[in-house]
Order: sequence, then structure tokens, then C-alpha cells
Amino acid sequence: MQDPAPRGSPQAPHGDGLSTTAFPSGVGTIPIEVTETQCPLYFKRKEYLPDSGGPGEWRGGLSQVIEIANREKAPFTISAATFDRIHNPAQGRHGGKPGRKGLARRGSGKLIPDKGVHVIETGDSLVVELPGGGGFGDPAQREKIMIEADLAAGLVTPESARQDYGHEPV
Repeated sequence: MQDPAPRGSPQAPHGDGLSTTAFPSGVGTIPIEVTETQCPLYFKRKEYLPDSGGPGEWRGGLSQVIEIANREKAPFTISAATFDRIHNPAQGRHGGKPGRKGLARRGSGKLIPDKGVHVIETGDSLVVELPGGGGFGDPAQREKIMIEADLAAGLVTPESARQDYGHEPV
């Protein structure tokens, strides 16, 4: 498994898209522990976001959900935040479906607009669901063994297997 980084990459005509890669370079980021030792913020979670890669014969790369909170009893500010692909998902190609759109919100539930300076109040957290890559090719052409592997790894939910691929999990 690759090191987690910001978002899913687009699909490729010869394999699934790379999951959680930094755009546009496709390289990883620094480990979260480095960030946590430099400031009072900490990562409550940083994990793959199931069903975020666009369905296709070759699935788009998965994105991730990241939740950040403050160890101190104080608010923290996100300065000049530009959250990506909140309004327009990465499109699929050659019959592939779009990846999941991005989303930014407070842990308490209130959505955060895509650009600006945002204050996360004391006791709350920032939750960012990064966008996934678009799929490539007709999802009905995805091999059943690959769908079952995606299900076993938790990359695709049973609901998505049924709805997006017409596959009944075993």
C-alpha cells in the first residue's frame, strides 16, 4: 500500500487510479507525526474514503477523509483555504463514472465553503473529504474478482458494488 497523501488520481486505461496522491505530482506527503510534533493540531483520523473512486472497468483512485483537531483549549484558523473539487467532480472517461466530490465541514456538521479564512471553534474539528479520481471504461466490464477484492479491502461498499457495478457480493 502506498503512503497516504491528499487525493485520488484519475484512472488509467491499464489499471486502477492511484489512491490518495498529491496533485499534480503523484507523490506522497510527510508523515502526520511530523506535523503533530510541530504544532498543537493533531489528526483524529486519516483514512481511505470508500466509494470515492469513480466506478469503471478501471476504478478511479480513492481519496481520503482527514479530521484535524486542536490539543489546546482554543480555536484554530484555516487561512486561505481552497478546498478542491467541491462543486465539480473529476470526470470519468470512455464510459467511466465521475469520482466523488470533495467536502469540507466542521466535525459538528456545519459545511465550510471552498475558499476563505475559517475559524474552527474550541472543541470542534475540521473534516475534509478529498475528491476521488474518475473511472475509466464501462463499470459493467470490471472483472468480478476485482470487485470482490475491492470489497474485501473496504475500498468499495456492498451498496456501491450493487449500484455501480451490478455485482451482488458473495
